This record gives sequence, C-alpha cells and structure tokens, in this order.
Amino acid sequence: MSGGVQLKAVQDLQSQLAKVMEELDHKVFRPQQKAAFQCSIKCTDLRGPQEEMHACLAKCGEPIQRHEAAVMGELQEFQHRVQRCVQQCQDKQATSQDTGKFDKCVSECAVFYQKELSSLKPQLMKKR
Repeated sequence: MSGGVQLKAVQDLQSQLAKVMEELDHKVFRPQQKAAFQCSIKCTDLRGPQEEMHACLAKCGEPIQRHEAAVMGELQEFQHRVQRCVQQCQDKQATSQDTGKFDKCVSECAVFYQKELSSLKPQLMKKR
C-alpha cells in the first residue's frame, strides 16, 4: 500500500470526525445553549439580591457544561486510542524495513476507527 492510500484512510477518518463535531454543534450544543440563554433571561427577572441572580445564571449553564465535558472526554479517549494504534504501527516498523507494512497498518487503524466512530456517534449525540 502506498502513502496515498494511508493518507486517504486518515483523511476519511478526520473528515468523519469533523462531520460528527458539526452535527453535535447543530443538533445538540446549540439547542442546549439556547435553553441556557432562555433560562438566563429568566434569572435577570429575579427581584432578589445579586447573589441569587448569579446562582441562577450558574445553574442555567451547568447542563451544557457537563455535557460538553463528557463529550470532550469521550472524544479525547477516542483520539488516544487512535494514537495508540498508530504508535503500535510505528513500533512494528522499527523492526522492519518494509514501509508498506507501516502504511497498511496505519490505514487499518483509520478504517477500524471510522467504524468505531460510527458506533460512538449515537452516544455523543445523546442530550444529557
């Protein structure tokens, strides 16, 4: 396999990941942000002390912050798994002079993790 095939598989994985992130933004995070802003507007109508309004505002933002942190954690773990796979390819390459094996290995990593991303996507898209 040539570097072009390896590069295509990696580019496909990157493209798929970018699409998932864009879909998350539009279908999950933006609606959650809208809800947080609407909640925040209600907080400004409170007639109590400033501290009460600030506590209300903080509470409005908590759900989206928790969800974003959970999603980012899952995505970081996914990226670490991809990196470990590529590292294993590099380790195998250290004992071989055949660069084609490295290209094939990295391509297999990318193809495998494209499938993994497809199964991870529903978890990421859940509104928490």
